[in-house]
Amino acid sequence: MSTLLLIILVSYFLVCFISFTFLLKLRFVISYHLGMNIAMTSSGVMGIAVGALLGNTFPASYTFITVITTILAIIIGAIFGALVDYQTLLSGISSGLMAGIMGPMIGVMSGFGMIMFCTFLVYVMFALICFSVRS
Repeated sequence: MSTLLLIILVSYFLVCFISFTFLLKLRFVISYHLGMNIAMTSSGVMGIAVGALLGNTFPASYTFITVITTILAIIIGAIFGALVDYQTLLSGISSGLMAGIMGPMIGVMSGFGMIMFCTFLVYVMFALICFSVRS
């Protein structure tokens, strides 16, 4: 894995962690509908972005990458869904499942342009998630 792709991967998790800590402080303001959108968006965008990055980097290990990405997206969906209640947790898990399976498919068939597009999506979506919570 090249240094640039490793930096991009670490930046995904850094943005996710910063967004989670911001939302954790405001979790009592988050309604049920917003919590569902937060859980589904965070797990979906992380599953697709990480899966595309790893699928493009390691196309020979497609099955292993798919399993790792799916587990990771499910965990992220569960963590963000647990901010509100169990129904949002379930929404985050199901969205993470779908995105974790789809991400490596996109990554194996795409090039560096798609990785840059996914990187842009991660930054924009997490910024929108944090901006959508108004106290």
